[in-house]
Amino acid sequence: MNPNLDLDRATVVGAGTAGRGISRALAAAGIEVRMVERTDGLLDRARAALREGLDRDLGRWAVTESERDAILARIDGTSSLEAVRGVPIVFEAIPEDAKEKRALLREIDAIADPTTVFCLNTSTLSITALSEMLPVERRPLLIGMHFLHPVSRIPLVELVRGRHTGERAESMARAVAARLEKEVMEVAEYPGYVTTRLTLTLINEAVHLVMEGVATRDAVDRAMKLRLGARHGPLALADEIGLDSVYRALDSLWRELGLSQFRPAPLLRRMVSAGWLGEKSGRGFYRYDAAGRRLPVSEDFGKPPLDRLLPEG
Repeated sequence: MNPNLDLDRATVVGAGTAGRGISRALAAAGIEVRMVERTDGLLDRARAALREGLDRDLGRWAVTESERDAILARIDGTSSLEAVRGVPIVFEAIPEDAKEKRALLREIDAIADPTTVFCLNTSTLSITALSEMLPVERRPLLIGMHFLHPVSRIPLVELVRGRHTGERAESMARAVAARLEKEVMEVAEYPGYVTTRLTLTLINEAVHLVMEGVATRDAVDRAMKLRLGARHGPLALADEIGLDSVYRALDSLWRELGLSQFRPAPLLRRMVSAGWLGEKSGRGFYRYDAAGRRLPVSEDFGKPPLDRLLPEG
């Protein structure tokens, strides 16, 4: 069966930053999307964030008004996992926690059709280990499909085959990537793959530079923007991803690989503990309004004395 024939509907479980990005990309490609979150309140916030992001892109002429409206019209939301029934492909986009992902996979397996492909948006966890939580007949339908943030702008996806991944799952994942006009980079099943290991190393080192007083937040981000030609510096990127997500991924790689570059910087740990999570909390390395727009700030974050930039606790 040609997997392209199935690409008219999809379900995305998780409506955080990654889930919203995947939902938007699928909808922009003409695919009807059911976006699943635990509560109606979280869904309302996700819908608002989607619209705000599209409105910002409309202001930058990155999308037209009709494109924005068409994308939003193709995304429906629900708090019921029954949304995975009857669709050819399900994308998982919940936090990077192996226990939570295993529990979710078991729930989805009990509802989804026997031929439904499961795509895991994980950057650090083993596809093989997660697939072994499923019945033997379901394991070939599980594949890793790691979208890069922001999903709407990065034309790359990492494809990760587990030991049990079969031809249907790979064909479907590649068909989705082609529909989304994203280049596929097949990577070995190894913690962090390629882009996550490189990105997290850069972010963690940037946090260390600020924490140690080598340079301010603005200087570090400006230097890397100029050096790499990037849209964001590493600290602004960390805010956009979510400092809690960055911390979890670093901690997972530190535990898995034991390499010192992945041991989360103490400043990052303190910021997460204080609830400074980046755009989604209104404060991280920068400050943000309710729509996620960066606010002008007077303080030069990272300028001595360093005590004043550290959250309590």
